Amino acid sequence: MNFTKMLGSAMGSIYLWVVGLTLGAIFACGFLSAPVIFNASSYLSQAGITDLYMTRYASGVLMTQIFVKFNSVLKAVAIFILVYELLSFNASSKKSIFLLAIGILSVVLIFAFSMYYTDQIIAMQQEGAASTGTEEFESIHTQSEMVFLILFGTLSVSFLWRVFMLKMDIPSEAKKTRGAKK
Repeated sequence: MNFTKMLGSAMGSIYLWVVGLTLGAIFACGFLSAPVIFNASSYLSQAGITDLYMTRYASGVLMTQIFVKFNSVLKAVAIFILVYELLSFNASSKKSIFLLAIGILSVVLIFAFSMYYTDQIIAMQQEGAASTGTEEFESIHTQSEMVFLILFGTLSVSFLWRVFMLKMDIPSEAKKTRGAKK
């Protein structure tokens, strides 16, 4: 195996690792943390803590801070995805427009979430609790959730497609050797 192939294989592994970590973080933020944060008062009262009540507005402020911190990571991931996908597309003898497109879509979704939706939500929160009870806020919030969910989907497709491609790219001698051992 030549150095270029080894480097490409190592970068492919790092790419899968980064995308996998990002998927885990999206899952942790959106599907694990958010329901707990937004139902904090219920959990606290179940634990016998009745002197601390958290409004939905306060829960939203806390959740927003989680996303503000996560957005820094997402932006770095977006740059990594963009660079990797462009280099991979240019270097590959089997060019995949699909993978390039799904990578670019992921980058667009990351920047939309981290630079538009989060900023819009923060601006409305700074206007006070009444501003977060409006239809406009609900619309922005719902859109941000959809963008986050679609991002989870695009990254999942990218991850699984690349794993599938790795599996299919095993040299024929290695496949024969593995088949003989069974």
